[in-house]
Amino acid sequence: MIRRDQAIIRLNASHLSDIETLLQKCGLPFEDCKEQLDNFYGITSGNDLIAIGALQIKGLIALLRSVAVLERNRGMGLAVRMTRHLLEVARTNGVRDIYLLTESAEHYFTRFGFQAVERNSLPAYVQSTRQFESLCPASAQAMRLIL
Repeated sequence: MIRRDQAIIRLNASHLSDIETLLQKCGLPFEDCKEQLDNFYGITSGNDLIAIGALQIKGLIALLRSVAVLERNRGMGLAVRMTRHLLEVARTNGVRDIYLLTESAEHYFTRFGFQAVERNSLPAYVQSTRQFESLCPASAQAMRLIL
């Protein structure tokens, strides 16, 4: 059961260090968190940030990224809650297509309807992000969800 203090919140500058630390612990890119800070959401337990996710929106397109849960908090459904929340944020903002890059979670994202696509088929906006250009390796699988 999710406790009351585990609501999904919009993160801000006071969370930057915790976001970067969580992503590092999960082996995910963290180098552009400061410039993307407005796009991050999180779940806290007490004073600890235990799960995060981000959604970069540009018009009808969004890049879903950085869905991560601290290892000790896995198995509680937090990643699923975060992913569903980000998909709802996308719908609320009129997004039609959501893209992501993953090295290890392709199977996880297929449960939400994401399908593998060729990296070179991604829209220019996604290809211009630091996630695409330099932070995620060329071996990362590109995926798309049509809302």
